Amino acid sequence: MPGGDPTRTFPAAPDEQVTLANWRTPPHNRWAYSHVDELVPSARIWRGREPATPLERAPRDLSAIAYTDRTGAETTFARFLDRHETDGVCVLHHGRIVMEHYRGELLDHRPHILMSISKSIAALAVGILVERRELDPGRGVGHLIPEVKGSAFEDCTLQHLLDMTAGVDFTEDYLADAGLIAEYREVSGWKPPSDPSDPGDLRSWMTTLKKRGEHGAAFHYVSPCTDMLGWAIERVTRRPYAEAVGELLWRPMGAEFDGYVTVDRLGAPRAAGGVCVCLRDLARVGQMMLEEGQANGRQVAPQAWVADTRFNADRAAWAAGEGAAANPRGGYRNKWWIVGDEHGCYTGIGVFGQYLWIDPAASLVIAKFASQPLPTDETVDADTARCFLAVGRALRD
Repeated sequence: MPGGDPTRTFPAAPDEQVTLANWRTPPHNRWAYSHVDELVPSARIWRGREPATPLERAPRDLSAIAYTDRTGAETTFARFLDRHETDGVCVLHHGRIVMEHYRGELLDHRPHILMSISKSIAALAVGILVERRELDPGRGVGHLIPEVKGSAFEDCTLQHLLDMTAGVDFTEDYLADAGLIAEYREVSGWKPPSDPSDPGDLRSWMTTLKKRGEHGAAFHYVSPCTDMLGWAIERVTRRPYAEAVGELLWRPMGAEFDGYVTVDRLGAPRAAGGVCVCLRDLARVGQMMLEEGQANGRQVAPQAWVADTRFNADRAAWAAGEGAAANPRGGYRNKWWIVGDEHGCYTGIGVFGQYLWIDPAASLVIAKFASQPLPTDETVDADTARCFLAVGRALRD
């Protein structure tokens, strides 16, 4: 299929070549999202040499679990996966794999891009550093990173960054081909520079972003806020981001495979969206959250941080922000989306269909990778929540 296998012939036909210019667009993204390090410079997140945290298997047929989609039609979990360019799905129930399968280019040992679930990974690293008293969520970013003086980040706190309540003049328009978001992709190394003689770099560019509104007043989704957290992590650990995440999270959690994160031309990580990991390891992150930060008998993420994430979303900022119209009962805390349902679900979400869904009441984790044609689609997002909630109700029953 076009864009599906650039090695089928050499040279590939022009419409089958996956390049830095087209890798985020269909049909090329189906191949690219499982081969990001072949397109964008990347740094390895090493899993170490210890055995992986085991995941027992208890296979169960979930395909016929039914739910009502947004149009009112009855459908099933299997049809949902078929309709939405699923690359892989792993379902854990009580810590056991009840379902795992792969499609397209994805294999169990091949990392897939998380997109904005990368933000949830960054926040876990921050939470560990907070527990160690190396970071303070209430501390001003400008005190830690003086380079941001004069920018939107000078007088905001780390908690503002964590909760997307920093007042930054930036619009997260994924379909835009010009403006700040296009510059963001270029300086991150995700898109060919419009001026090859001046390619820029991520961190210098972030210090040019201007303030809009008051910090803490309203939820406003700005991906560079998480890249600023990546900078803070490097500043206090004195380690490259990939090494810090490996030491703080990936090895203690018992990851099975190495991950990686994309970096710009100077080595700055795209902490907001560039982390790539294997499917079972993403499920392990979810299981660790479900177990209040524990993995394989050890406390990896602080229990207090997991509780803070689940229960302490700023309801006033959410109500005043851009997410409340779609989900007035929801929230956002420490880079996780609060669903606001009766099971207390919360989730990491990435564009083009990436999900890490945690249902505490059902002891359920769903890790899903996809390569959907659109970065965001309100209909698909709503159906995803309906479907996953139905899986949780079925397994709890």
